[in-house]
Amino acid sequence: MPRLLWLAALLSAAPAAVAQPFVTPAHEAPVAITDLARVATGGAVVALPTLDSPFLSNPAHVTDRGLTVTVLGAAAGVGGNVNETWAYYRDELGPAIEEGLDSIRTANPGRLERLYDEAFRIGGQPKTADLAVLGPSVRFATGPAAVGVGAYAQAVTRGRITDGGGGIPFIDLYSRADLAVPVVAGVDLSKTPAGLTIPFGLRLGASATYVQRRVTAKASPVDALDPDAEKLYVLRADGVRLAVGAYATDVGVPGLDVGASVSNVGGSFDYDFDRSIVIEGSEEDPDDAVEIATLEARFDDRPAEAVVRLGAAYRLPSVPGLADAAVGVDYSSARTSDFDQSTQAGLRGGVRARLAGVLAVRAGLSQGMPSAGIGIVTRAFRLEYATYGVEDGRLLGQLRRRNHVVQLRFGLL
Repeated sequence: MPRLLWLAALLSAAPAAVAQPFVTPAHEAPVAITDLARVATGGAVVALPTLDSPFLSNPAHVTDRGLTVTVLGAAAGVGGNVNETWAYYRDELGPAIEEGLDSIRTANPGRLERLYDEAFRIGGQPKTADLAVLGPSVRFATGPAAVGVGAYAQAVTRGRITDGGGGIPFIDLYSRADLAVPVVAGVDLSKTPAGLTIPFGLRLGASATYVQRRVTAKASPVDALDPDAEKLYVLRADGVRLAVGAYATDVGVPGLDVGASVSNVGGSFDYDFDRSIVIEGSEEDPDDAVEIATLEARFDDRPAEAVVRLGAAYRLPSVPGLADAAVGVDYSSARTSDFDQSTQAGLRGGVRARLAGVLAVRAGLSQGMPSAGIGIVTRAFRLEYATYGVEDGRLLGQLRRRNHVVQLRFGLL
C-alpha cells in the first residue's frame, strides 16, 4: 500500500458526499497566492491596500506607496483537523500499513473495518496544507505613474478518503502549484491635469501576470493501487492572466475610499505531461499513458472565470500611538468551493490598525466566520500571523474550515 498516498489524502482531505473522482471545477481556478494582510481583515482588500494587493487583488494600489522592495519571504499554512489526522496515521493507520492490510483482513477483519471507519471519519473532514515563497518584488512611483513587478509561488494540496463501495476506501488526491510573475502599471490622476476636474482622488491600474501551473491527481480504490509500481503524473500549463482596477480616495468625505477590480481574465490552459513522481517502485517502471491522457482530458480547455471585487473603506484619523487604522467591506465573486455559492459567501469585512508604529493588528468577518491577525511590522522585515475561516460547501455553515498561516519577509517595506 503506497503510504504517501494514504497520508496525503488524510492530511489534505476535502469533503465529499459520494465516492467519485475529485470534483473538477468547470472553470480554471484563479492564481492561489495567500495575501496574509487581506485574509486577516476578513478578505476586505479592494479599498484597503496591502503590500501584495497591487499584484494579487487591485492593480490600482500600485500608486498607493512609494518605493517598496521584497527581497525574499515565505509562508506556511494549515487548516482543519491536521493534528488529529497526523496522530491517527502515526499511531494506528501507519503501523497497520506496515503490518499489511491484507494480513489484517484475513486475521482480524473487525480491526480492519474499524481502521477504515476511522479513516472515513477523519479523511472526510475539510483540511488543507499549503506552502508559499515570496520572491523578489519591487514597485515605485515617478510623478503620477507607478510600476511594479513581483514573483510568487504557492502549492496547495487537497484530498479525501471516501467509501468506494463495499467499505473499501477510495483515495482522491489533487494538488496544484502556481508560479506567478505579475507586472503592474498605474496612474494617480490627481497628479495630472485631468485630476483638477475630479472631486476626489482617482487611481487606475492594470496588470498582466504570467502563470506557470502544475497539477496532479490520483483517484482510485485502495485495492486497485499497485504496491510495487505506483506513480503520480504531473501536468504543466502556461498562460497569462489580466486584471484592471480603480481606487478612489476621499469620496464625498475625507477618509472614505472605494475600490473595484476585475482579475483572472484570460483564456483556458492547455495542459501537457511534465513528469512522473514515483510513489512505489522505481523510475524504470513505464508511465501509464492511459492515466496521463485521462488527466489531460480532465483539466484541458476550462475557461477562466473573472473575479470581480467591489468595496469601500474608511480611514480613521491618526492619533499618537495609533496609525493606519481603517475599516473596510468587500464583495468578491471568487468562490471558495468547487460548487456555486450564494451571494452571502462573497461578503467580506474587517478592521486594521498599527500600534506603537510596529505592531499590526487586524480582525474581520468572512463568510460568517471571524478572522484575526497580528504582526511585527518594520521597514526591514515583517513577521505576521493570521487565522481565518473558509467555507468549503455550497451554503454558509455547511463545511467550515479554520486556517492558520504564518509569514516572514525581508526587504525595504
